[in-house]
Amino acid sequence: MKARAALALSRAAGLFAFALLAAPATRAQSAAVGPSPVYEDRLMGGNLSPDISLGDAYSTDSSGLARAIRVDAVTSMLQGQGANTIPTVHENGMVTEAQWETASYGAWSASGAVRIGGVDEEFLGTSNNNVSFALHQRDMPFDGGWRADNALGDLNLPIIGIEQTQPRFMLSSGTMLGATTDWRGPEGMQFVAGGGEPGVLNGIKVPVFQTLGGSTATVGGQWAPAPQWTVGGEYAGARDANLYYQPPVGTSAVVPPEFLAPRITSDTGILSAAWHQDRTHAQFNLIDGTVNGSSNAIGAWADGSMTRGPYTQSFGAFYIEPNLAWGNQLIVSNAEGAYYRLGYQTRRWVADVGIDEVLPVNGQGVHSTFLNGNARYQLDRDTGVGGVANLLLGHDGGSETAWSLEGFLDRVNSWGTGRVQLSYAETTQSDDISAQVQQSWAMPTGLRLATSVGVDSVHTVPLNGLPAVDTTVVRLAAYGGGDLTTRLSIDGNIQWATAVQGRAAPSTFADVSLVCQLARSWQLLFTYYENHIGSWTPLTVTSPLTPPTPVPQASQGQQGVFLTLRWQQSAGGHFVPLGGTAGSGSGRLTGVVYLDANENGRYDAGEAGAPNITVILDGRFSTRTDANGRFDFPAVAAGHHVLTVQADNLPLPWALTNQGRTEVEVGTRDRVDVNIGAMRLK
Repeated sequence: MKARAALALSRAAGLFAFALLAAPATRAQSAAVGPSPVYEDRLMGGNLSPDISLGDAYSTDSSGLARAIRVDAVTSMLQGQGANTIPTVHENGMVTEAQWETASYGAWSASGAVRIGGVDEEFLGTSNNNVSFALHQRDMPFDGGWRADNALGDLNLPIIGIEQTQPRFMLSSGTMLGATTDWRGPEGMQFVAGGGEPGVLNGIKVPVFQTLGGSTATVGGQWAPAPQWTVGGEYAGARDANLYYQPPVGTSAVVPPEFLAPRITSDTGILSAAWHQDRTHAQFNLIDGTVNGSSNAIGAWADGSMTRGPYTQSFGAFYIEPNLAWGNQLIVSNAEGAYYRLGYQTRRWVADVGIDEVLPVNGQGVHSTFLNGNARYQLDRDTGVGGVANLLLGHDGGSETAWSLEGFLDRVNSWGTGRVQLSYAETTQSDDISAQVQQSWAMPTGLRLATSVGVDSVHTVPLNGLPAVDTTVVRLAAYGGGDLTTRLSIDGNIQWATAVQGRAAPSTFADVSLVCQLARSWQLLFTYYENHIGSWTPLTVTSPLTPPTPVPQASQGQQGVFLTLRWQQSAGGHFVPLGGTAGSGSGRLTGVVYLDANENGRYDAGEAGAPNITVILDGRFSTRTDANGRFDFPAVAAGHHVLTVQADNLPLPWALTNQGRTEVEVGTRDRVDVNIGAMRLK
């Protein structure tokens, strides 16, 4: 473990030294294309907005192309609560991010973290390296219209573009310690390759990379032989690798060796052909692979969609045999069936209905039919109503029948935007009635606040000797933050739940941060974190010969405080691909990638952020979301920008539409906050 940590640390140090050497090289290239004009503030008169960026976007050094660096020194105390939790640890360390433009070699981004302390233990049977690093180069131009992206460090295996637009089945690549390359050229040509040792990112404020052992690799390409056609193929393999596993945020979960899945060796290839014209699209995919030397398993699926006026139809059929993997990740398999969806959208109506029929290929599984529909109607400018219905039909003894209904009312009110939501769900074991009131409050400029109040009433039927139980749970949540003064800001997410009737464990979650601007380039951040499930006493069947008995369950969770000293600096003029012109004004672009549980397109209180997700600015610069799903580009050129999300680390069944593509306008001295929601796959 120490040798591997030392090797990774030496690599990170080498990359950091390279970044420092690149800065003067960048300035030299900039001088060759002409000096950047000094920025001159022309926004005069009126009531000027306060300079909330305060050093993030400005520098006395305007020479050369854009470059920025941020260094965080973190000290913390994280205390486990209850049985089977980690002891008190100190997650101390350094986190660094750097970005710089070049005139001829594309845009570069570097990130790294070193953790001192924490838990020194075996994680999934492998060593904790206490280090993470990544170096990205994007959009390097070459002759003949070719451009290239290359990366080294803790990365995701690359996937060709034709495989990233699947409506029903998607190939997801886990993280690895290795290298990748992605080349794009004329006639839609693309070539990708990458390989390394698979692993996972773990930690709260200091994300480090923990390897899983073995190796994984991929190579692929695609081509557009005609304007309407794209064809492509890719291979992914793993050798003696543990299956990909993403631990819960803030945990240092340890799995005993006897519970570990056996390491796998896999070889898988996929061929795809896509046709599109106007608003009609069709794609066929063929996959073939082996796991641990087993006989070949094959799969095929076809998808199509067409839009005519307000109607969009999508449909497909699939047949995927058991025992298929993509690298060190198992993929959806042992399934055959078909699906159909119909969507309708006008200025007032948004509606869709769908049906999925799924059967097991080998007969060892469940045969089920899933029907769902949802609709929303805009009554007037301020009011909308809608509902959702789901029905799961089981066709054999191994599957159950369940259904749910939901209705909601959205209304713009004098306090902001509110939603009232009622839902009912029923399975063979229980039924659940839920009521929820959400409010996104109208706040002064620079502040945001969303709150949620909910009540759940759950009735469980007698089962396995347990009596029927009625339980009522009250839930409260708040999310918000903003600038309290020009030097002090707050950001927080708080959730609380408790049983007012029956038996259920109380829970508390809090993550609240205060940021104080000490000087032009210095910030002090204080964070309080808690994730706690309280003690409770459920009824448990201990023997078929005795009645159920109360069995106390001890409370468990984590509580911690984090103190971060941040230094950040930016300099240079912005190159044209980043928006604006050299020497133009700049602002700050922040946001969150979140799981949109109620699918209303807003980040509501109680909804979870998605950690360790890569967010890319203008296809050139990248950063990762933190434990709460938040990301930050401290200094970007004023003007138009495009954000996309690399969603490989999103938990299933969540997915992003069109890579979470979001277009924003950033003004001079402005701070723009963007929320990017992931939806459940249907």
